Amino acid sequence: MPLFKKSRFTVDVPVENKGEEIIALYQTMTGAFVLIPERNWSYILSDPTVPADPAAIDTLCEQGFLVKEGADETILFENWKQQYVHDFSTLRSKILVTRKCNNRCRYCILDPEAKEMSPETARAMDRFYIEIIKEKNPQKVEDDYLGGEPLLNSEIILESAGRRFYYCQGRGIEYCFTMTTNGTLIRPSMISDMKEIGLTGIRVSMAGSARVHDLLRPSKNNGKTYEVIMENLKAVSGLIPIAIECQYDSGALDFLSIPEMLDDISKRNIAVENITFTPILARRGENPYDSGMGDYRILLYLMQEAGKRGYPKDDQDEEAPSNACIADFRSRFVFDTDGSIIPCPSMQGGEMAYGHVTKGIDFVLESQLLKRRLPDRCLNECPILPVCMGGCRMQALVHQKDFNGIDCHYDTYRFFLEHYIRERASAVSSQEANISLKEAA
Repeated sequence: MPLFKKSRFTVDVPVENKGEEIIALYQTMTGAFVLIPERNWSYILSDPTVPADPAAIDTLCEQGFLVKEGADETILFENWKQQYVHDFSTLRSKILVTRKCNNRCRYCILDPEAKEMSPETARAMDRFYIEIIKEKNPQKVEDDYLGGEPLLNSEIILESAGRRFYYCQGRGIEYCFTMTTNGTLIRPSMISDMKEIGLTGIRVSMAGSARVHDLLRPSKNNGKTYEVIMENLKAVSGLIPIAIECQYDSGALDFLSIPEMLDDISKRNIAVENITFTPILARRGENPYDSGMGDYRILLYLMQEAGKRGYPKDDQDEEAPSNACIADFRSRFVFDTDGSIIPCPSMQGGEMAYGHVTKGIDFVLESQLLKRRLPDRCLNECPILPVCMGGCRMQALVHQKDFNGIDCHYDTYRFFLEHYIRERASAVSSQEANISLKEAA
């Protein structure tokens, strides 16, 4: 019988279920999850030469928890990665319809620019994108319109999303789009019009209670915006799923005001689909907010506070936490206001463009985005590499002045991966810990 070993990409976390010691297994490359009695898992790992239940071993091997002795998992990862980053089953794009903004957020990673997408550029962009859809024939197309403040150029959203929606509808491809907004310009009539052409949700940026939010996210005239946003959200509550992305400074205590914001949302009976908490990340140039990810216990606290108030769990609980970068995926596009194809929506106008909607992809420039070289400790040792892949390239650019650099937050993502595994295990009954092994003869 061939010898097996635990895969490097298997993360095993002890949990207790009704008094029984259970091991929750998560495979970071395949996404497989299973519960197994601790004694059985120990039995497998202690002596792989001892005969075991072939069906159980097959299951663990098929899902990647075990690999044959001598298997080169670095090569395995590289092959998996190529399939992963070139998977066009879902095609996604982010569209900067404007770089203008009516807010002046203190920590914004982008400098406002007096640029917006013209109808001519939008048509050229959609022709290019529709050709990609035609060529790749994805099962689903998901777009996100943003800025700046995208509702300063709402007509372009309506025209562009409409073209994409009707084309996909004619080919039997599922289409949807979202909008990332500061929330100050939302109107029910506008949302209703957009729903007709595939709008499935809005993501609204917040920063805590009125006191903190108005300080960090004022209007361009230094006016208060919190109350305006809350009134707008109340007006569209129930009309469209609302997601809140709440940013916090991990180097200050302002995050303690966020539960107050959650209570206010509840008091106003605003239906919120999910709430995501993200630390304010460093930006290039002058930067008073440079604490970055900070203490991961802040994020855990905020997630727990949201849960206490009955808010739906955020996206971080629905899927394993990930630090993968959009620039690594060939099935994801970022369209700038002038039609440039850029690797990240956090770039300034036209920065590091590797194509244009009127000319197509420059494959030489695109190839340079794929040259990222992972250090040996990542490539040959890290168990969470598949959910990180080197991390955020923008943050690598900020800190190392190298877009192909590494943005490593191993301790934080390992902590939240184990938290995710425990949360998922608690939702599964002990009866599902059904991988058993025969005792040795």
